[in-house]
Formats: sequence, C-alpha cells, structure tokens
Amino acid sequence: LRGLFSPCVASKPVQSCTMWSSLISHLKSTVTVKRRRVLLKSHSDCFLGSEGVDVLAEYIVKAKGFEGAVVSRDKVVCVCQALLECGVFEAVGTKVLGKDKKQDAFHDSNSMSTPVLFTHTSSQLDAPATSSQSLELPMNSLSLSPCRVQTATGLPQSLVDEVWQEQTLLSLLNLVELPVLEGVLQCRQSPSSPSPANLAHNNPDLIYSSNHLDRQILKAFRDSQEDEWLCAALDCLDFLPDQPVVELSRDGLAQCKLLLYGTLVKHYSITNRLPLLPQHMTDVYTAITELLVNVKLDKALEALQLCLKLLPHSCRDELRRLLIFVSLAADPHGIKVDKEIENRLAVKRSFSRAILHSKALSKEKEDLILVFMLSNVKEIFKIPGALHKVVSDKLACLVQEKQPDVTGSTFCQQVDRNTLQSSTKTTTNQALWVLLNNIHLDTKISAKEKKRLLRQFHLSHPEIFNQYFGDSAFSVL
Repeated sequence: LRGLFSPCVASKPVQSCTMWSSLISHLKSTVTVKRRRVLLKSHSDCFLGSEGVDVLAEYIVKAKGFEGAVVSRDKVVCVCQALLECGVFEAVGTKVLGKDKKQDAFHDSNSMSTPVLFTHTSSQLDAPATSSQSLELPMNSLSLSPCRVQTATGLPQSLVDEVWQEQTLLSLLNLVELPVLEGVLQCRQSPSSPSPANLAHNNPDLIYSSNHLDRQILKAFRDSQEDEWLCAALDCLDFLPDQPVVELSRDGLAQCKLLLYGTLVKHYSITNRLPLLPQHMTDVYTAITELLVNVKLDKALEALQLCLKLLPHSCRDELRRLLIFVSLAADPHGIKVDKEIENRLAVKRSFSRAILHSKALSKEKEDLILVFMLSNVKEIFKIPGALHKVVSDKLACLVQEKQPDVTGSTFCQQVDRNTLQSSTKTTTNQALWVLLNNIHLDTKISAKEKKRLLRQFHLSHPEIFNQYFGDSAFSVL
C-alpha cells in the first residue's frame, strides 16, 4: 500500500519564511479531510495524495512571483515530499504480511486505496513542523529561494501552549469588543480533564479490565464501519462513562443507531450537566451573535474559531465529535430518531443544553449560535492561518531570545504622568457635569429631593456646581 500518511508530533518550534508558513496553513485549512476505507479498514480524517497536490499547486501558481506560471505536478510533488520529510505529515503503517510497513515517499495518488491522513484538530499540529532538513531545495526547483528552516530546542511545551493561548486571545480581542476579560481569562485557566476512554490508557491497573476490553471491541467495530452516522455516534462514546459503553457493546447490531442515539441522549441530557461551551464566556457568544445578526459571517466564523481554540483540548475534542454527530442526526432524510417530531427538533431538544446554555443569553441567541455551528461544523474547528503565522513568528523570536514584535497587538499607549493626570481630571469633570445636568433636569423627582441632591453635589464638587449654574448658583441652593 502506497501513499498513506498521518500527522506526526512536532514539539519544536521553527522559524520559517512567510511562503512556507502560508503554504502549510493553506494546506491544513483547505484540503478535504474525511474518513476513508482502505483494505477493509477505516481511517479517520484522511485526504488523498492527489488532493494535497491539487491544493498546493493552486496555491503556488497564485503566490507572489509565480502569477501565471505553469508549475508541473512533479515539482509540486517535490514540495509535498519536503513537507513529508520535515514532519508536516507522515506515512501511516499498514499491515503487509502481518508486519507494519511505512512509506517514506510521497505519492501523487488519486486512488481510494492510497489516502493521506491529516488531522486538523490535533493539538500536536498547533506548533509548526520541524526538521533538520531544509525546505530550500524543492522550492529552488520552482525558481524561489525562501530562507532556510531553522530548528529550535529548549522551549518547553507549556511555553508553546501559553504562546498559543496568548495570541489566540489577542486575535479575538482585535476582532470583537468585550466589556470585561474575566470570562476568556477564566477559560484559559480551566484545567482539561481526561476523557473516560483515556483513563485506562493512563492507569496501567485498568488495562486488562472488562470495561477497557469492551472499549477495544467498540473501537474495532467503529473502524470496520463505513456509515458516517454510525461512526460519528461511536466516536462520541469515548466521552461516556464505562457502564453505558459496556451495556451498548454487549448488544447486537439490531437497531444499533437508535440504541446509540438513546445512549447519547441519556448521557447529555443530565439536568446538572455543565455545557461544553463555558458559561463564563457569555460576552464572547453575545459578540458573535451580533456579528451574525449584522450578517458579518466571515468575522463571526473567525471569532468562533478563536473562541473554540481557547477551550481545553479534551473539551474541544468532545464538542467537535458531538457537533458532527448532531449535524448528521438532524438530517431530515436520515434515520428517524423520534416517532413524533422531526429530526431537527428532536436533536435540538436533546443536545442543545449540553452544547450551549447560559442564563445571560436569550433562547434566540443560543439557537442562532447553535444553528451557525451546525451549518459550519467542518470549518469552526480550523485554526485561522493568520494565527498560525503570528504564533510561528513569536516562537522564533523566543528561540533566538529576541523581543517579539508586538505591532498591531498593543491595546494601550504609554503616556507620561502629567498627561495621565490631566486626562483623568478632564474625564472625571465631564462625568460630573453630566451627573449634575441629569439631576437638574430630572422631572420625576420632587423639588425637595432635587434640592437635597444639589446641595450634596455642591458640598462635594463646588467648582463644577458654580461653573454649571454661574451667577444663579446661590439661588438654586
């Protein structure tokens, strides 16, 4: 089997030129990713080698310096080969005579038997890819000489994660106006909890438990399926407690979809369950709804992408799987999940509170965001290319121990002490003037109460009072 590829771990940041950073981001955000079946085995999140070549070929011919040029597929394959060697994706092992075998060469494949595996949602792919090899050679063959890629060492993963969170937050604040930052800062500090499916992996004592074996049976069953609805439902089971999974895995295939649907509804309809979208980010959701109401769909999509990027990885992954399943279950032409009402209404009643619910949001706003998420479920978990570039540049500066460029990310301008004091006094006086004017012109309060308030104001701020009333100040009192 040739041309099967998978994402590899990239733990070291790099310094790359704008061309390579943009090219990799374009590949990740554009290529079509879906589950594919190869030799009786299903693989999640795959794209064909030929599709990768198509995406990069279209991008290269439109890049600066290549406008109108004819770039052969062989040269684009060289670029893909360089990306493979530099760790942007890697060949997946396949069983050949009972042994794992990996391909080291990229193949321009257009057959369903030669997919390329690539995962957009893996946190390991958030960091730029690294390699000791240079990307200069294949691009030189295209008459372009970008700077050489430099590997970096010594940056802990915690620092890389912090840079991602910081730049994501700055990008979000540049896009929407928030009255307070408490919500998004609280989200940054939220610990990510492991899913029940990962507990056995993290605890050696559970490896041979019956629950773990049942999960392995479910995983094998999922990998053998081609039905997209069924696979999406099985993917959600990773976040369920062991007992419902054990009960489900011991049932037959009869009415399997309805049994899966009922199990997920029972789990996600728990009354005291917290929604996957944190309630303390209500200000962000409100800003997104305002963008949607004003038909600024591109900005709303980007704001939602950044908002979801701030979530803990386990919460983000569970939300992604659940939204994919809900979008498929809501299909009116799919299996009928409720005997009395249509699929869309049934799914909305069963899962909406588990996805987004806040007392500070109206039901209409919650429904608006949910519909938008389900309509763009394949886009909202992608990471904006601009964010990739900003993070890559900052990590490169940290590696070289340089001061990062904060141009465009500064929200305050430094002023001297005298200017600050003068501005503070002016602003305060303006606010006091407005307050005095409101008291003086308010017709709803009695004359006695108004006189009491004016006297109180005069005692506290005589200068503002005298300026407002002038020569008639004493007669008012």
